[in-house]
Amino acid sequence: MFHNDRESLELDRLEHESRKLVAERQKLLAEEKKLRWEANLYPVAVFGGVLTAFTAVAGFFFKF
Repeated sequence: MFHNDRESLELDRLEHESRKLVAERQKLLAEEKKLRWEANLYPVAVFGGVLTAFTAVAGFFFKF
């Protein structure tokens, strides 16, 4: 009987560890998706900043 309880506890522990690893994998996949999105959006943000700076400088020169 004692041996069977030990096996049951070990199986429960392994199931818990498996669920934990699945959850961690899902978290990492979500983080990867977020980083890819940010990496693709970064050049657009930089271009917007450069365009704004250029417009400000052009506005300053054309004002005077």
